Amino acid sequence: MITAAVEVLLGLRAPNQLDRWTEPDLMDALMRRAGLAQRRSGEARRRGPVVRSVHTQPTANGDCEATVLLECGDRVRAAAARLIPRREKWVLASLEVI
Repeated sequence: MITAAVEVLLGLRAPNQLDRWTEPDLMDALMRRAGLAQRRSGEARRRGPVVRSVHTQPTANGDCEATVLLECGDRVRAAAARLIPRREKWVLASLEVI
């Protein structure tokens, strides 16, 4: 899910593909950022991000915090996310990418 969200931020994936897997506030933010990514002109389509490492940590209340290191072309990015259990599936509640 984190890789897919980063693909949305890079303009490589349609944000509506994550609708069922994200909290509404995060989905709104992804939609806004996806609009900005699509408006960038002259940028060639890139290969999607490649996961270099993943670390997860359960929280006391049953959520899961994850850190992911992603290779995005010639850049390496770090992502931190919180996933929460909703109706027998994990949902992305927050995401920070640097």
